[in-house]
Amino acid sequence: MERRLLPRRGILVSWTTQEFLPKEPYAGDETPETFKPYGVGLVQLGDEVRVEARLTESDPDKLQLGMDMELVVVPFRVDADGSEVLVHAFAPA
Repeated sequence: MERRLLPRRGILVSWTTQEFLPKEPYAGDETPETFKPYGVGLVQLGDEVRVEARLTESDPDKLQLGMDMELVVVPFRVDADGSEVLVHAFAPA
């Protein structure tokens, strides 16, 4: 193994939506009543690496294969001690 600096931008090569409330350790603050579906995508970074990650967009009319994506950091949940937990996601660039 070796460390490798990856680009922040890539190309969306596949995507779907998460339509049900995830279980731990992937669960956020949502309840069955407040849960909103979100996008999950496979993003090609450079020539060698594909990353599966949450997307900031879930509207099928706003996502298309081959579109440019950029890595962002977004709020995920707040822990019991009040600490905000952040997660990496990809947003349309």
